[in-house]
Amino acid sequence: MWKLFIAEDESIIRRGLKKSLNWESYSINVIGEAEDGEEALNKAIELRPDILFIDINMPFLNGLELMEKLRSILPDAVFIVISGYNEFIYAQKAIKMGTIDYILKPVKKPELEQSIENAVDILTRRSRNRLREKQLEGNKQLLKEKFLLSWSLGHYQEDEMKKHAKLLGVSLTKNTGLLVFKVIKEINIGSMEQNWSDVLLSFSIKNIISDLLSGYQSKEMFEDQSGHIVLLLPQIDTEFLFDINQKIVLELERFLGKVVTCRDSLLTSSLEFPNEYKKVVSDLKSANKMTPIVALAKNYIDQHYYSPSISLQQVASYVQVNPTYLSKQIKNELGVSFIQYLKNVRINKALILMKDPYLKIYEVAEMVGYSTQHYFCNAFKKVVGISPTVYRTGEKLYE
Repeated sequence: MWKLFIAEDESIIRRGLKKSLNWESYSINVIGEAEDGEEALNKAIELRPDILFIDINMPFLNGLELMEKLRSILPDAVFIVISGYNEFIYAQKAIKMGTIDYILKPVKKPELEQSIENAVDILTRRSRNRLREKQLEGNKQLLKEKFLLSWSLGHYQEDEMKKHAKLLGVSLTKNTGLLVFKVIKEINIGSMEQNWSDVLLSFSIKNIISDLLSGYQSKEMFEDQSGHIVLLLPQIDTEFLFDINQKIVLELERFLGKVVTCRDSLLTSSLEFPNEYKKVVSDLKSANKMTPIVALAKNYIDQHYYSPSISLQQVASYVQVNPTYLSKQIKNELGVSFIQYLKNVRINKALILMKDPYLKIYEVAEMVGYSTQHYFCNAFKKVVGISPTVYRTGEKLYE
């Protein structure tokens, strides 16, 4: 039903308008009335009518002023002006305010019927157009996800890929963050058990990520053939990519529990996407071959390496096993101790961060979990073989 509101200072005309037509036959419900402009403004804001009869000459706020205020508040509403002024200047102003008709008093039934039919026709067409736009947007999203999936699998040549991306509105920039999320289905340890269906879990992950990144307009997200949630974030730097990765994982843990692992990569070119995507997915698949306890512990370290306080005891508590047992399992399955694995993760992240020339070494140290630059430099040299300063200098020489 369409909602009709009457703004008219003469009660006899208001009554006449309400009784003049069989409103139900037009799928219209008269939802309210007002005898002055201010009352009409307040009620219209509250009731949100689709059609408004508006008298030009009302106290406090005239009809033209009322339409001017309501135009931005009710952009889709249809205005029909009722006036005792048979002057062109009033009709001209009313048309500028967006009225679809200008009816002179006394109101004649045929004119009223014609105006209402016109109003209903306009509203119906707008409603159909909105529905069509939603359907087209839905189809476009499906086509976009299909394109992104094919692109990730390397099915496009460069020119063809760019043409499809432009047509579908997919942003391609020099620096694009790639994040791939995977559900750790094998994990089922005591209280960690989650009764999620694949479809519900995938839907929940997408919704949480979308809400968290609601202010980031150019993001692209799709689900690949293996059930990974793939997220592309154009025009970002390494610092933002790491930050958003941490925020997303923490948010997913808060709502869904310990069920998701993630890997990220910064693409310097759109052409890197298929190869980097395959590397990230391969890394996630390797993680799934571990025992559930080590997979969960590894995932926790990978997502919380930036915390200076992370410890074996903390990770063991998270996966609900004895620290000594966890230490032995990590050594057996990862081939290195807990301390060494944590150090490797931190330094590998640091190597990526150090590509950003604007980040100071002490800032990189803090971002990967070292409380002082001194400790970071020692760890860096043990893993890489040279100091961070020498490494960065060498990087510049080969640019």
